[in-house]
Amino acid sequence: MKIEYGVQIDPDQIHSQDIDIFIFAGNHEKRVYTSYDFVIKNNYIRHSIMFCYSIFKCRKQYKNVEMSIISEYTDIFLVLDKYFDSFLKSDARIFVDYSCMTKSWYYSIILYLSNKQCNIERMTVYFSYTPSKFSTPQPPKYNSEIAPLPGKYVVPTDKPKALIVCLGYEQNKAEGIIHHLDPKIYYIFYTKPALDEKFVSVLEHNNDYILNNSPNVTTFKFDDLLFLERELTSLYFSLRDDYSIVIAPLGPKPFAFVSMLLSVKYPDIDIWRVGSGSDINIYSREPINNSCFIISEMVWTR
Repeated sequence: MKIEYGVQIDPDQIHSQDIDIFIFAGNHEKRVYTSYDFVIKNNYIRHSIMFCYSIFKCRKQYKNVEMSIISEYTDIFLVLDKYFDSFLKSDARIFVDYSCMTKSWYYSIILYLSNKQCNIERMTVYFSYTPSKFSTPQPPKYNSEIAPLPGKYVVPTDKPKALIVCLGYEQNKAEGIIHHLDPKIYYIFYTKPALDEKFVSVLEHNNDYILNNSPNVTTFKFDDLLFLERELTSLYFSLRDDYSIVIAPLGPKPFAFVSMLLSVKYPDIDIWRVGSGSDINIYSREPINNSCFIISEMVWTR
């Protein structure tokens, strides 16, 4: 299937809809059920799927939620096949809450929808993110994994690399990938303003060296996805003839989401991650409130 169009919408625009599949992730975070509770109040949900690392780490509050243990990103394809292959309708609605997902999980969903061959003529997919309250960043972990996100292969070229990095508020992540890839040129993005300005002040403090020594810095409003799309698309067209383009979304997940959509539209864009393997910092991530969401409505057609 191919992306026909996408638009950012207000949460109140999702009312009185039949949602065929609601997909979200269960873990230790306090915002796991925030969007589910919001949507189920005013919409009929036919199937609810919760992706989990371990069944013992998922807090199940609803009997109709099916839990699926995800060990590899390919497990997501198998779970989704079970539902999509049984669809008899030509028009489907899917809701994906990626707030508590790893980047590889929601990237896998995007790749699955883009590559899936099925009987559905038109698929409306709502991608939703629940912003969280500020949490003090923990001491950084060692960067044991600096690599492309799995699921998509980009043919290597002999062009020099151009790196686009979205800063997070933990230390050492951005330096790690810049040193690892040694790009010919790099661009820095970060959130300013944010829904909570504490994120901005801590981010600028923890990334002060990069921000003070980088000629190409762009700030963006936390919930303005259209601005991000325009900026990244413009960068892509200015760089693609001379560089291999890598995007490293280390900051907020909505930036990663927009980057992933662009990598589907423009296959020569590569998405990389910086991680600490299974030794990650644990944050409770309490929702900023119960009705604040960043939602994109994406339409795929056959």
